[in-house]
Amino acid sequence: MPRFSITCQMLCLLFTCMSSAAADVTGEQRTWLADLFEQHCVDCHQGADATAALDLSDWSSQLRTSDGANAKPDKRWAAVFEVLLTKQMPPVDADPLPRGKRQQSLSLMRSLLDGSGLLDEWRHKLLYPEYGNYVDHEALFDGSQTAVAWSPARLWKKSPHIFDSLANRGMGFRPGRYGQRSGQLVKLKQPFTIEDKAGVRDFAAVTLADSATLGTMLRNAEVLVDNHLAGALHERRVAQRGPIPEEQLPKDRNGKPIRPRFPATPAEFQEIILSPEPVSPQQIDAAVARMFLLVVERSPDKQEQQRYRELFVRCRDEGGQVEGLRMTLIAVAVSPPAVFRMELGQGPVDKDGRQLLGPAELAFAIAYSLTDEKPDERLLAAAVGGQLSSPADVRREVIRYWDDDAIAKPRILRFFHEYFGYAAAPGVFKDTARFGKDYRKVPERLVEDADTMVMHIVKRDQRVLQELLTSDQYFVSHSGDNEEEREIHDALQQFYDYYKDKPWREFPYKVPDEHMKHVRSIHKMFTHANGNVTKRWMNYLEKCDQAGLSHMPMGGARSSGRDYIITYGLNEDTFSYPVDQPFTLAPSERIGILMHPAWLIAHSLNLDNDPIRRGKWIRERLLADTVPELPITVDASIPEDHKKTLRERFAVTRQEQECWRCHVKMNPLGMPFELFDDFGRHRDVERLADAKQTRPVNSTGALTGTGDPQLDGEVDDPLELMRRLARSQRVRQSFVRHAFRYWMGRNEMLSDSRTLIEADRAYVDSGGSFRALVISLLTSDSFLYRKDAGQLASGSLEQP
Repeated sequence: MPRFSITCQMLCLLFTCMSSAAADVTGEQRTWLADLFEQHCVDCHQGADATAALDLSDWSSQLRTSDGANAKPDKRWAAVFEVLLTKQMPPVDADPLPRGKRQQSLSLMRSLLDGSGLLDEWRHKLLYPEYGNYVDHEALFDGSQTAVAWSPARLWKKSPHIFDSLANRGMGFRPGRYGQRSGQLVKLKQPFTIEDKAGVRDFAAVTLADSATLGTMLRNAEVLVDNHLAGALHERRVAQRGPIPEEQLPKDRNGKPIRPRFPATPAEFQEIILSPEPVSPQQIDAAVARMFLLVVERSPDKQEQQRYRELFVRCRDEGGQVEGLRMTLIAVAVSPPAVFRMELGQGPVDKDGRQLLGPAELAFAIAYSLTDEKPDERLLAAAVGGQLSSPADVRREVIRYWDDDAIAKPRILRFFHEYFGYAAAPGVFKDTARFGKDYRKVPERLVEDADTMVMHIVKRDQRVLQELLTSDQYFVSHSGDNEEEREIHDALQQFYDYYKDKPWREFPYKVPDEHMKHVRSIHKMFTHANGNVTKRWMNYLEKCDQAGLSHMPMGGARSSGRDYIITYGLNEDTFSYPVDQPFTLAPSERIGILMHPAWLIAHSLNLDNDPIRRGKWIRERLLADTVPELPITVDASIPEDHKKTLRERFAVTRQEQECWRCHVKMNPLGMPFELFDDFGRHRDVERLADAKQTRPVNSTGALTGTGDPQLDGEVDDPLELMRRLARSQRVRQSFVRHAFRYWMGRNEMLSDSRTLIEADRAYVDSGGSFRALVISLLTSDSFLYRKDAGQLASGSLEQP
């Protein structure tokens, strides 16, 4: 299916989710809409002083007149539609529109605007993950939707991670320095990119291959193919012309001739290159199949074999057998299956117009949902053997993949990177002088600690979201494996006990062999424990012993140095490294991942905190709400005033109603995190910019406009904020929605309601199991079924 067609279908489908299908608007409906806007809008939006310069004084009369049916929508109509859809209007301090009236007004507005072209830009935005929350939250979870779930048939560009994994699995070798087979992989450039922005990024509809991607793929294909053919081509030249005379060969440093050596050419390619006669169709098919396995990781189907066989013949007739092979293999390497993951649906069409993904499609979809690797042998065997043709089969394989610890599943942690965004901390520049220590490696160490915390909670798999938001248990420079850490601790103790009474300060650079023999038996980390290393270890361990601290390498092999622990409020000179972690850090000062220094740094500015970004994150990721885009005409800078706190400087956002309309959704949620500085360090006072004064930290905030009276209200600090949010049903459902986007690679549609409700139920019924949530998503109809947009029944995705 052409990618342009698929993109257009996604645009249509996602916009259809926002409101009902276009229909004629009756005079009675126009009158109802006019009455609504007269009651709620015109008082503020009329005349020269109209709020936001939006004058609607003539709008209701235009709708009421007899020729209103012929009224041409203008830009004001699109603006009203957008502020209603994003719940910017009515304002926070006014009575909200009842949900039924709001939905009906949106439906009528969409019908009036349909075909005008005024919403084309808006429709395009709905493809992107940051606009996913514009699908009505209540409609997705209240059980009112009865449509069956499915996803559009699509091509999904392979991710950079999949490409790197494919290259690392051996798409080809290159000769070593002196012609030996070095085992190094062919240098292939990364052709795939994903927009570097916060949140879920790998969406099928917005990651189509552009000309730059295809150009890089073509260059990679030429390098890869030429590398594979080099050995056989050299053998062919030698057979035709004889070996290269020794006097023409380059010499090594000893003057010996260097004879060229190449990696072995696959037998299927070699047969064609060395054959003096025209090759058979079977030999061509074998060569194509070999290339498919290298770059697509599956066998070609009959149509593909036929197409490449014909291409080989055409190229051979024009350029000879070798060039025919080369061009055919390059064509395979840049073919759509090498660039895209195809999820078109190959099963029979059911009564709802849906098609189950074919066995091969399902195998790759399952594997790539959790890993960056192709399906393992068992999964491929199930697909080939007819044991991957039903939802029950898929469930069996998804559970097997999840529960098999031998299968690396990097996409699980990657979800939390993209959802919480803490992995962006290393990209936020900070001044080392302000930190007071060497800051260069601090963010990386903090991200490692946050990863360990997240995966520990995921592995425990109980109340996962609540624990992520409110746990007072943290990891500090720890692998997460207490048995491994205990082994290191005991080995260091043995090392120290062995040397402490020996003259280790007087050792030469290389210690006596009798020492090395014994020390190496203690632990593999001491394999190279020569005199210099022994002195460094013993200096450190002696200081630990004198201070009564644990004999553990703070940072150790994972990250050198102890300086970074001050971000946790720990003293690097007196903190005794716990062997068993996690441990209770400071439950009265910080809890959960949003108070982890990695998250706080990632959501900060270079020189200060960023309450807007933090509040926006909570509003969108935890409350499934929307924040309007910043108008290009607005100066978003906060005035510099060295005698005011950041909160006091942000008072400027309250001065204009047009500003506060957006900031009311963010500031009260972000300001509680003023309890920490922009390095993530807890503080009781804020040092003003002139560095001469301090003020007590004000960490109060508020939850407003959530739609849940039990959730709304003022909070004293971020700890109270997180504990309140962690109990919220809406927060849990928002988490489910973001997991849906990550694993489906698209935004929700109203027809996904059953999928979301079932995933939420699976999470709740299992006691907060993330495993149960993801397995529910990966065995849902939204994951399994595809449908051509042209088969969409009118109104099947209507908003209530």
